[in-house]
Amino acid sequence: MWSPGQTITVRNVRDGMVTHASAAIVVEDRPDRLAIYMPLGTGMRYSDVDWTAGTRSAPYAQRRHTTDAVAIYTPGAGHSVTAMYRGGGGPFLCWYVDMMDPIRRVADGIVICDQQLDIVIAPNRKWYWKDEDHVARSVELGWMTPAFARSLRREGEAVAERLARNEAPFNEPWPGWRADPAWSVPDLADDWARVP
Repeated sequence: MWSPGQTITVRNVRDGMVTHASAAIVVEDRPDRLAIYMPLGTGMRYSDVDWTAGTRSAPYAQRRHTTDAVAIYTPGAGHSVTAMYRGGGGPFLCWYVDMMDPIRRVADGIVICDQQLDIVIAPNRKWYWKDEDHVARSVELGWMTPAFARSLRREGEAVAERLARNEAPFNEPWPGWRADPAWSVPDLADDWARVP
């Protein structure tokens, strides 16, 4: 278990390589969930996808821009739920749901595999799908099967049902959450490209 304020590394691994990575600050670590914070300016590596050509760039250095985020992971779940805030300690903007493989905990952080399909949930609870075109193109490219793409949609629909029932984390005070002012913007570890 990690302590609040501890910095960990989040690695997105696909085909045995780290395609994205980010430093993150632990907000809470419990048996039933892990919540991590990535403020504006957090050290990251990011790969661009050319969806027309079906290619991915090498990861390049960047800093988190535009938003602060608290990502909430439930062990065994096929998604994460992120509370997004205007960067620099600003107000809550939306919930962002990423369909992904269940997280894998490692010594210095977590390993994830994002699966393209997302849901954006406004503060008024209205929601919509995002990146459905990326899922369709992933099927065309042979990166996922049609059956797997359908399973991602079912996962998202289950999250939408939890939202309608006002279940966690949507019934919790995350929209008003603020970071500990003692926490500094985290830098990405030098070994971010290592696949644990």
